Amino acid sequence: MARLGFSRLAVLAAMGGMASVTAASAADMRAPIYKAPPAIAPFSWTGFYIGGTAGAGWTKADTGLSAVNGAAPLYFPADIPGLTAIGSPGLSATNAIVGAKAGYNQQWGSFVAGIEGDISWFHFARTAATSGSPFLTFPAGTAAFSTSVSTNWLATIRPRVGYAVDKALFYATGGVAIGDVRYSNNYVGFSPLGAGFEFEAATVSQTRVGWTVGAGIDYAITPHWIVSGEYLHVDLGSVSTSALVTTGNAATATFNVSTKLRSDIGRLGLAYKF
Repeated sequence: MARLGFSRLAVLAAMGGMASVTAASAADMRAPIYKAPPAIAPFSWTGFYIGGTAGAGWTKADTGLSAVNGAAPLYFPADIPGLTAIGSPGLSATNAIVGAKAGYNQQWGSFVAGIEGDISWFHFARTAATSGSPFLTFPAGTAAFSTSVSTNWLATIRPRVGYAVDKALFYATGGVAIGDVRYSNNYVGFSPLGAGFEFEAATVSQTRVGWTVGAGIDYAITPHWIVSGEYLHVDLGSVSTSALVTTGNAATATFNVSTKLRSDIGRLGLAYKF
């Protein structure tokens, strides 16, 4: 009987151990299994994009005038520097710029290169009225000028190179700038060698091809939407023309006139990346 009791105790102990193991296994099966979150891929700048820009330009037109006497001189040589100074005003203004842009980027590691083109409404229009008495030999003489410079649009085509820090792209850019430049110069004067009032009118309008350089930053606010800030210096070069100054006698002169147009542009942009 003692042996039978001991056997029963052994069987019960073994069954209890098996039950504990089974319960522990079931608990292990119910416990959640931890999984590391998937790695987030870095933002890729490779692809096409299209968007718009808006900002302001600080634009300056440097005008110039030189007077050249004809076969029968209209001006004394000593009077020409004063006449030139009055007819060469500097024109400047802050003007709005609003436009559209499109481009493509290719990324290799942190290095990004691409090309961008844009076209903008770029309204600069300034007129200066200047007058005085530059005629040292005949102080009663007068000279009055009206000088105008304007432009309405600007386009650029620019390679871009930059360094990407995930969603931020810092870049430098430079290329071709194209814009229309219109210039007019009108003169009414009364000089010692003329006979009565003298007149001149010169007008020129050209589509100029110049250059631009600048820098900026793009930032991806979503996988497709990109905001940007950009600075550009634009130089459209010079336009020039000539016109004859006429008076009531044979005395004549020619005015050679020109203007050089430059602008510093700051603008913001929003683009959609495909």
